[in-house]
Amino acid sequence: MKISRWAASNPLVGGRSRFAVLGLVAATLLAACGSSTSASSTSSTAAAGNATTTSSAPVTITLAKAINTEPFATANVASSLGYFKDANLKVNIETVAGSSVANAALQSGSVQFVLASSAALLLAAAKNIPLLAVGGIDKGDGVQLVVSNTWLKAHHLSASMPLAQRIKGLEGTTLATLSTSDKSVMSDFLSTEGVPSSSVTDVSMSSVTAQLAAVQHGLAQEFIASPPNSSIAVAGGYGSVLANAKELPYLSDEAYDILITTPAYAKAHPAVVKAVVGAFQKAISAMSQQTPAAITAMQPLYPTLTPAVIKSSLSSITFTPTMQQSQIGWNDALTFAQKTGLVKSGQKLNVTEGSVWTNQFSG
Repeated sequence: MKISRWAASNPLVGGRSRFAVLGLVAATLLAACGSSTSASSTSSTAAAGNATTTSSAPVTITLAKAINTEPFATANVASSLGYFKDANLKVNIETVAGSSVANAALQSGSVQFVLASSAALLLAAAKNIPLLAVGGIDKGDGVQLVVSNTWLKAHHLSASMPLAQRIKGLEGTTLATLSTSDKSVMSDFLSTEGVPSSSVTDVSMSSVTAQLAAVQHGLAQEFIASPPNSSIAVAGGYGSVLANAKELPYLSDEAYDILITTPAYAKAHPAVVKAVVGAFQKAISAMSQQTPAAITAMQPLYPTLTPAVIKSSLSSITFTPTMQQSQIGWNDALTFAQKTGLVKSGQKLNVTEGSVWTNQFSG
């Protein structure tokens, strides 16, 4: 796929070096904001072994979300419903500009946990950056391809058609992208169905709001996003879900959204990690059951969506309440990363349990 002239001036576009610089800048800023957190974490080392009791001061940590999606809203639900407090944790939640920024902050020590995708972790692993997935939020690539209703109507496309026919019908369109993962999914759609990559133009956006505006006003014809961001266009009447990433081979079982820390932090603070995972398990359970309490807790994150839309979009996510990860899921994640070029096909990455992921804290 080719990059349009819009993308050339966007600091979030293209080269990994730009992401790296942006990540270091963001990490520095987060470090300044999180210096008290780091100090608190240091001073609470002695209390870490009792993180799930209420006899000691709460352990303070900072968690970064790579983007504001429903799977990552598990952190906000855990906070709002008191699951972190019950585990004797004080969790500061930050939303940053993508996984590269989040992972840079994690490496700097300004945050202790990150919510990101398996692809982001494998991309870091390919650069020998040590990260560890300590729990799975959901499985199967949950992103959806949303296409403008204007294009669908003009080209007589619908979600009921065979996937090949739907994807071929996108030749000549512009895709509004927010991350490398967006481009990778579209690239896989095109290659799987034999559609030339050059037939779809990428234009990189700085936010979900910009993505939605581009499609709404005809500056782009489609975007790829996780719920509920994909639901906003549908609810607004200017877009429809044309395809789901889970329709692609092997993506239905892929390890997808994950809770990440560093191996060093997990080794130094195992009780804290287990307490965080335990709080997430409760939040994921509430969200997977679409409880009124969970939906109410999510509402401030998506003020323009009705509770009904939030509930509906939750049903499209295959949550893993136990947070247990699988070898099949990680094998699929590596296959996807290699297939789309995030990881070079000849590059050897170890994705067996105990390497980049573990179920030690979710049992």
